[in-house]
Amino acid sequence: MNFSYRELALLLATMVFIVSFVAKFLIYDVKLTYIARDIIMFLSVYLIAKNLFFMIDKLIINYRKIM
Repeated sequence: MNFSYRELALLLATMVFIVSFVAKFLIYDVKLTYIARDIIMFLSVYLIAKNLFFMIDKLIINYRKIM
């Protein structure tokens, strides 16, 4: 993989955050509580994606060792 699992998780979480924020900005529904919720969503998506991509990376490494 060209990207490490941390960078890929950060890319995914950033894209989710940007899409969510831009969608709220376009419908003029930007509030401080929504921004705080987006930040919490960013952190949770990042942590879940990082762990998921780490497990997939380890699975691929172990598969290569077996083959």
